Amino acid sequence: MEQSEFDPEVVLARLKAEHRILTWEPLPPVKMRQYADGSQVRSRAALEYLHHHWALPDSFDQATAGGGGPKAKVVGLFGRLTYRVLGPYLREERELLSHLVRVNEALEKRCDELVLRCEQLNQDMVDRQAAEAENQAKLALWLNLDPPSTAAASRPSTASAGDGDNASTR
Repeated sequence: MEQSEFDPEVVLARLKAEHRILTWEPLPPVKMRQYADGSQVRSRAALEYLHHHWALPDSFDQATAGGGGPKAKVVGLFGRLTYRVLGPYLREERELLSHLVRVNEALEKRCDELVLRCEQLNQDMVDRQAAEAENQAKLALWLNLDPPSTAAASRPSTASAGDGDNASTR
């Protein structure tokens, strides 16, 4: 097959330029960006971690004292005493952490709703731009094919009456 000396894109551009009806055309609508699923900055893994690790211990675990010797008994006694003294504080802190996890869960759901709403508004804006571009193209074509000079010709001219007055005053 023989290589042509003509570039088809150049020929097409020249033909469009020579045979163009309209010298103006509206801007095309903005193309909507496509986002991949899960392209959000936050990740579900962080929230899952909070769900599994929010609970603080509310009592002393004797197994952590280690063994059954006198040292383990002292550590066990000190542990139980510590948890008895700090119990109310630890329960309040546990309630606070559980509430924070629930708030984070609600915020994540709200963020998902807002992302969907933003995508919907973006699509509505692109659709509106496309409709406006189509409307402007129809208007430009209508003005090019049927210029409004016919309406101006149907109005009576006042220039001849004014010229007569100016001529008589000279």
